[in-house]
Amino acid sequence: MSLDPRTIVLTQISAAVACNALAALRISITEALTLGIKPEELRDVLALAKAIQQQPISHVTHLVDQLLREPKKPKHEHSPTCKCGNHQ
Repeated sequence: MSLDPRTIVLTQISAAVACNALAALRISITEALTLGIKPEELRDVLALAKAIQQQPISHVTHLVDQLLREPKKPKHEHSPTCKCGNHQ
């Protein structure tokens, strides 16, 4: 599979935004302008990349909250009458 230079540079811009890699972003935007990509289109790409960057953060936060919250059922000593189903 091969990608055209325009697709490559727009992907590099998106990746640089996602990683907050300012040096890579500067190089990629300069390259995009050299390829003739209009500033308005670059602003659209940057806005989309920034919007996408925010989504995983909320998903990660939600997952971490789920994993670290206290269990709802308190632990207890097992006995033949506890009916928890966790004893043999």
